[in-house]
Amino acid sequence: MRAGDADLVASLHLTSWRTAYRGILSDDYLAHHAPAERQRHWAQRLGAPRSRETGRIASLDGDPVGFFYLIADADAARGTLLDNLHVTPHARGAGLGRRLLDEAARVIAAHDWPPGLHLWVFEANAGARRFYERHGAVQVERIMYGAADGRRHPAVCYAWADAAALRLA
Repeated sequence: MRAGDADLVASLHLTSWRTAYRGILSDDYLAHHAPAERQRHWAQRLGAPRSRETGRIASLDGDPVGFFYLIADADAARGTLLDNLHVTPHARGAGLGRRLLDEAARVIAAHDWPPGLHLWVFEANAGARRFYERHGAVQVERIMYGAADGRRHPAVCYAWADAAALRLA
């Protein structure tokens, strides 16, 4: 990802949130505040890239439909943080999320980052939780998370001891 991708990534992120987080984040936030907040977030993050952070945009039939973003130094004990992995609703179920996990594992290995991988998921996001559990993630912590909509929500941390386990053949 590069600075010029901020609008696209923000749009993909928002599109995913509006379905995956419906009923978790407030409708008011998703409709009126999230668009500008996601735009600012990605413009800032991609406008000032850090050497131990990176992301990839995924396409399906030539159209961008998802992305992931990694932060290598987020947690010394758990390894690299999968800070975002989102797939737009119309592309879900096509194996793209699995391919994004594979690519994330390859990026971690190529950069020689800590091999562990972890992420945080809203406890109420049952679809995401099933996805990560199906791919071998283990729940390692539960907290109350102060979300972007100003409310607190239960969130769980999932982890893999070694992201290499996510690589496809």
